[in-house]
Parts: sequence; structure tokens; C-alpha cells
Amino acid sequence: MNPIESLLVHRGFSHSIVFCILASPMLGWLVYKIHSRQNASWKDWSWLFFWGLFTHPLLDAFTTWGTQLFWPLESRLAYKSIFVIAPLYTFPFMIFLILAMTRRKDSFIRRRLNYLGLIVSTLYLSLNFINKLGITQIFKSSLAKQEISYSRMETKPMPLQNLLWTANVEIDSGYLIGYYSRLDNDQNIKFHFYERNSELWPSVNSEQLSKAKQMTKGWYALEKNEDTLVIHDLRFGIVGDLNTGEGEFVFD
Repeated sequence: MNPIESLLVHRGFSHSIVFCILASPMLGWLVYKIHSRQNASWKDWSWLFFWGLFTHPLLDAFTTWGTQLFWPLESRLAYKSIFVIAPLYTFPFMIFLILAMTRRKDSFIRRRLNYLGLIVSTLYLSLNFINKLGITQIFKSSLAKQEISYSRMETKPMPLQNLLWTANVEIDSGYLIGYYSRLDNDQNIKFHFYERNSELWPSVNSEQLSKAKQMTKGWYALEKNEDTLVIHDLRFGIVGDLNTGEGEFVFD
């Protein structure tokens, strides 16, 4: 696959409920045959694989990219409340898991440590979701105070943390991108404008261009670079000066 097709397929069928249901009994049967002397049935192994496979796309649904959990439906489930790499989620989970591994299998402490890791990480995930609701309201209030009308908006955290957030806002002539931190004293957010440049879109649309447009979910800005049409995916923001909005887009 080319990069565009690969991104469209990513977190598709392999992250769906259908895949979990089909793959779990097959993987369970395979491991059951390999470990036939263990005190675990085919059903036990199948359930282990199902919950391992199913909770993975459930977690991915909280990220900005989301997951096609209900494949073959094309819509992706994406809450956009946590970055795809989240150390404060992963490290506590990993630490308690490693501690649990150091205990005997029949140890009561072992199970407690495992549950504690699940509780701490799930609590952080839940707090992030609640935080997103408040952050989104702050962006909406700032847009209202500035009398900016828009057709849609999406908010998401910046990389590796949950304090600094960004919002993409679609208006008639293009897009606004703003940033807000929980550490900011001023909730009057400054938005930077980016033109859509729809007139640069070729009159003869190709399959690749259609797929590129589909991949961006409509969050794109076009730029002509000599004989090359550059499609900027605005969902991933820029690398540069966030105060001025000047920089290079992360994904083209």
C-alpha cells in the first residue's frame, strides 16, 4: 500500500469487534494445543485473547486518530481526549504489572497489584475525558466572546501530556487553530488563520486525491509548490512558534 492507503486502513478491520470475535477462538485454540497440560480450557484461552484484543481498540478510541471499532462501517470512534503516546497512562500501568510479575502466581498481593495498575491508569483516562469537556467549553466561550461563527470544531491534547490543548475550527474561508493550557491565566484564546485554498483543487479528481481528502476528514489546506500540490493535514498541527502560528505542518 502507498502511505495514504496505509493510513486509511490503519486501525481498521484489525481493531474491530468483528476481528476480536473471529480471532479470539482461533488464537485460543492454538495456545490451548500448545499448552494442553496447563489447567486452562480452550474457552479460558479464548476469553483471554478476546479481552486482550478488545480493550486495545477501546483504548485507541480515546486517541486523536480513533479506531474503526464497528467495521465494516467507515466511521471511526475517536474521543480525542488523550495523545496516542501517554506516559502518565502507560508508566503506572507498567510499574504495577512488573511488580505483580515478581510475586508468586498464587499470591494475593499479585492480584492486588494488577488491579491497582488498572485502577490508576483507568482513573487517569477518565480524568482526561472530563478535562476535555471543560477545555472544549473554554474554546467555545472564547470563540463566542470574539464573535466568531464556525461550522465545526474539534479539540485534542498536544503530545505526551494533558495540560496543553489545541482546537481546530472550521470557518467559511478556511480554518482557525488555537492553543490553551490549564496553566494559562487568560482564557481569551488567540486563534491563527489558515486558508483552505480550495481553488487549487484539481478539476479532474483522481482516486488518490479522493483518498487523501477522505483521510484528512475535511481538515486540509492546499498549497501549490511549483508543479506539486501539497495537502496539509491540519489535524496534527504545526512544528514551530505556537504563539504566532508560524511553522511547518506535521503531516503533508
